[in-house]
Amino acid sequence: MDIKKRFKNQIEEIDASLKDFLSNGEPATLYSAVRHLPLAGGKRLRPILAIFSAEAVGGEGKKTIPFGLSLELVHNFTLVHDDIMDNARLRRGLETVHIKFGEPTAIVAGDTLFAKAFEVLHHLETNPLKFKEINKLLVMHVEEVCEGQQLDMDFEGRENVDEEEYLTMIEKKTASLFSCATEGGAIIGGGNKKEIRALSEYGRYFGLAFQIWDDYLDLSGNEKEFGKIIGNDIREGKKTLMIIHAFQNADDEQRDKISSVLGKKDASQNEVNQAINTLEEVGSMDYAKNKAYEYAEKARRELTVIEENEAKKILAELADYSISRTR
Repeated sequence: MDIKKRFKNQIEEIDASLKDFLSNGEPATLYSAVRHLPLAGGKRLRPILAIFSAEAVGGEGKKTIPFGLSLELVHNFTLVHDDIMDNARLRRGLETVHIKFGEPTAIVAGDTLFAKAFEVLHHLETNPLKFKEINKLLVMHVEEVCEGQQLDMDFEGRENVDEEEYLTMIEKKTASLFSCATEGGAIIGGGNKKEIRALSEYGRYFGLAFQIWDDYLDLSGNEKEFGKIIGNDIREGKKTLMIIHAFQNADDEQRDKISSVLGKKDASQNEVNQAINTLEEVGSMDYAKNKAYEYAEKARRELTVIEENEAKKILAELADYSISRTR
C-alpha cells in the first residue's frame, strides 16, 4: 500500500491544518526548527487511525483532526529528542533537527512541539466531559512514551534484556500512541465501551507490529526508501527483538560477531553488514518478522466486534500495511 496515495485526501487535510497551525511564531530561529520535521511529510498514521476509528463506530472522521494534529505533534516531539539521543543524522531523508539547527535549539524545538500538542487539542469540538476524557487519555499515553524511551536507553547499558522486557518497552514507546489514536478516535466518534476497548487493543497490537517491523527494516531496508541509515540500531547498541533472539540462540562464535559491533558507534558499514548476516544465520531476522505478522493478525482480530463498514476494512488494510511497508 502506498499510504500517501491511498489516503491522499486525508493527508492533504492534515498537512494543511498542520501547516496553518505552525505558520507563525517568534523567534524565527525557534519556529524554523519547530516546523522542520512536522512539515517534512511523514505517513500521518496516527491522525489517519483516529479518523477511521471514529468512522468505524459511526462517527465523523473530520471531527478528530485537532486530536490527530495533537498526536502528530507529540510524535514529532519524541522524534526530535530521540534523534538527539541516538545522534541520528537523517530523518525522512532530511537532516535531523539537531544536525540542521544545533542541539540546544533542537531541544527547545522539541519542547515547543510538546506544548503545541496540547494547544491544538483545544480546537477539538466536543462536550467538556469528552474533552476531559481525551485530554486525560493523551497525558497518560505521553507519560508511557517517555517511560518507554527511558527503558530503551536503560537497555543499551545492559548486557541481558529478555523478550518480555523488550515488548514492554515498545508497547510504551511506540504502541501506546497508536492505541491513543484509535481509542481517542473511537471516543470522539461516539463508540460504545466494547468498541472503544476493541479499537484501543487494535491500536496496541498495530503498534507492536509496527515497531518490530521498524526494527526489522533498520537492518534489512533500502536506505533511500527507509530514509535512515541502515544498521543504526546496531551502532547505537539497541536491544531489538533480533538482538535478544540471537543472544539466546546463537553459538559463542556468532554471539561474539554480533557483540563486537553492537554499540560500536564508529562501526563501518561492512562490520554492520557482517553482524546482520549473522542475525540471518541464527534465524533472528525471520523470528522478528514472524512476530510482527503475529501482532498484525491480533490487531485484525480485534476488529471483529466492529460492524461491517468501509472504515473497518481500511483499518484491516492498515494492519496489513504495518508489516508490509518498506519505510
